[in-house]
Amino acid sequence: MDSGQLKSSDVEGAMRLAKLAEHDQNINQFTLIGATKVDDVFVLILKSPDIIFIRGNSEVAKKIKKEFQSKVWFVEGDSTDRKFIENLFFPTRVLNINLIWLPDGNKVTKIIVEENDGARSQLDSKKIQKIAKQVKNMELVIELKNATNPGA
Repeated sequence: MDSGQLKSSDVEGAMRLAKLAEHDQNINQFTLIGATKVDDVFVLILKSPDIIFIRGNSEVAKKIKKEFQSKVWFVEGDSTDRKFIENLFFPTRVLNINLIWLPDGNKVTKIIVEENDGARSQLDSKKIQKIAKQVKNMELVIELKNATNPGA
């Protein structure tokens, strides 16, 4: 931590997962790449197979959320920017991702996501933007598009 390679959230995430791993062999196989805390959300950055396992096993996800005593988001650390973004919006469908270069040399990523059956209430755009900025230093602009009426 003194060298700046690890944050306190990385250490806390590793310790909590290690505690769970003592009683769950599946969690023991996870590879934690990093962890960060954004407001009331703990973001665990894991390898792709770990994310797939968690999404297919709600009991493991519940155990992890209970241990962290907060909302926990799971994102792939060894993924493309597109996959990272899709993880942030899961289960909402990402329709399009565009990279916009600004005149000052900075870039912004515009995300168009499907708005349907309560997607607006499920999405916390501000939180997603904060997580993307903190984890991957990405500036996001988020737009909702109605899937049943594309012109809306």
